[in-house]
Amino acid sequence: MQQKASSFNKGIYFFNLRRFWLISFSFAFLLSLNILDFLRYASERVHRNSAIAGELASDIFVFTDITATVMFSAFSLIAALAVFSYIHKQDSTAMLHALPLTRKCLFITNYLSGLTLVMLPLLVGGAILIAGELLSGITEIGYSFLWMAVSSVFLFLWYSFAVFAGMFTGHMAAHALFFLIFNFLAVFLQDVIGTLLSSLVFGYARPYQSPFTPLSPIVYLVDVFLDLENGKGNYAVLACYLIAGIVFTLGAGAVYIRRRMESAGDVVSVRVMRPVFKYSVAFCSAGLLGSIVVDTMNFGRSFSVFLTSYLLGGFIGYFAAEMLLRKTVRVFRNIKGFLAFALIIVLFLSAVNFDLFGYEDYVPDAEDVEVMYVGYYMDDYAKIALNPENYNPERHRYLFDDSDYVDNPPSGLDESLIRQFRQRPGVLEEPESIRKATELHRAIVQNARLYKRLDRRSSSYYDDSDDTVYTNLTFTYRMKNGKTTERAYYIPIDAPGGEPERALRELVTTGEFRKKLYSMLEVEAGDISLVNVILNDEGGTVVSLTDKNDIEEFLDALKKDIANTDPVDMFLNHRKDSFTGISATFYFREGRAPAVYDRGMFYLTGNERRVLIWSDYSNTIGYLAEKTGLVR
Repeated sequence: MQQKASSFNKGIYFFNLRRFWLISFSFAFLLSLNILDFLRYASERVHRNSAIAGELASDIFVFTDITATVMFSAFSLIAALAVFSYIHKQDSTAMLHALPLTRKCLFITNYLSGLTLVMLPLLVGGAILIAGELLSGITEIGYSFLWMAVSSVFLFLWYSFAVFAGMFTGHMAAHALFFLIFNFLAVFLQDVIGTLLSSLVFGYARPYQSPFTPLSPIVYLVDVFLDLENGKGNYAVLACYLIAGIVFTLGAGAVYIRRRMESAGDVVSVRVMRPVFKYSVAFCSAGLLGSIVVDTMNFGRSFSVFLTSYLLGGFIGYFAAEMLLRKTVRVFRNIKGFLAFALIIVLFLSAVNFDLFGYEDYVPDAEDVEVMYVGYYMDDYAKIALNPENYNPERHRYLFDDSDYVDNPPSGLDESLIRQFRQRPGVLEEPESIRKATELHRAIVQNARLYKRLDRRSSSYYDDSDDTVYTNLTFTYRMKNGKTTERAYYIPIDAPGGEPERALRELVTTGEFRKKLYSMLEVEAGDISLVNVILNDEGGTVVSLTDKNDIEEFLDALKKDIANTDPVDMFLNHRKDSFTGISATFYFREGRAPAVYDRGMFYLTGNERRVLIWSDYSNTIGYLAEKTGLVR
């Protein structure tokens, strides 16, 4: 009776553990040091304030995010290289495959031994973490178990991918290189394509939250840990990582069973993957070398520069890959493949440059817009105003100027806070102002050809000889269907034609826009308890206005000056007048402070507001001169 072949060999498993124990020991030692450092920090915090013991448990995520990124990926690769090192040497692979063991048994045994090498340190570190927390008085250890579970997912993903990458090469250096390249590939392509589109496509705006970042888990881990620390973990991504780890494991096993022994030493060991390797190297080389030429050489960012540099980079990458595959430098006769690649590059760049997809001409219909932003640039205040669901307490605590909020940011945004964020100048909700904004956007699109000729970014130098005022202008739409559309322009606002400047002036003079841009115009003297004016004399004299009549007179003078300011200049922050060195700090009564935007700063919370006094504020300066005799 034929015996059933075993799928696991205990001898090889324990041989690998004894042979490569130093990998596991080093990993456990370094991870334990980081955990002990966290326990020291937590113990000190608990000793100072025992009430926060329950809150400290979640800090393990932000305390170990960088450590996890570096160590988890590095030791996963090292373990995979160690237990499968024999597949890169013909003598070793021939010897092992000559044993009375099936390939399935060899793969499973070696795979599990390597997985043990990376998982044991996590168990040791987790045990130290939980024991240390309990001894420190931190009884809410659920975050510690969650940290172990999430860390095990990343370790499993990286180790499985490291094994999978090794199955396609017979060279150890290529094994490590493939692992690193594919971990960073998504963010690399995102940057390369973003540079290309922002240079050739008029109005292209890079997304500030790319959906492709999770495809590079070595970059995304910090975001995952930060979200988990705030109780907002993206468990769907973690589930996808777990499934991907299983797929990589099964795929690696399937390739290993069919792998040819004589492929040891080859850069690509699976014949069907050789064309994929060759054209992938050509494309990545085109993007990398092309970007280097564009960013470092002073040739500008025109279509011809991109086309030339991409073809040069592709040429180098294509024939370098051919040399690696054929193990010879005599590869230049095989030109047909490169010509096909070059044709694809030309067609792709042409489609982007000539906007065959209609990206440049698209302007949303005003009735389809729920809320939008028009401004000099898209800051985090505007981002949260349009998408409050993206608010994160740790990342966005700096947006609050109230010390209570800075120390203890709200876990979420209620309606009142969302309303405050939407007082940011440029955030539009009323149909009339949205309609004016789309008209401005449409006027810019209609002048696209002119702007492309005048756009200084397309030349190799900046020419300011014509005194043209160039400005950034961003349009971000949150549509009623929940989608977001964004366009960003760098244009001469006073270019020939004048239509965009007229449309901009109509927009910034609408009721909603003026109310948010000039929020101090809505303030009444009764809202204010004190005004401190810091003068520009040598001593920095402070003039305190406490009398209601004084406050009212000063406020009236300031309102007149603000109302006389050119709204376009104020909106674009292109003031032609200088700062006098005088500033006024208003102290408002509880709950009466407006959201104030002044010289790039947005004051959202708290009861203090600071306003700068400019040289054209003649009424305000005249009042202070009469009041103090110290202002000229």
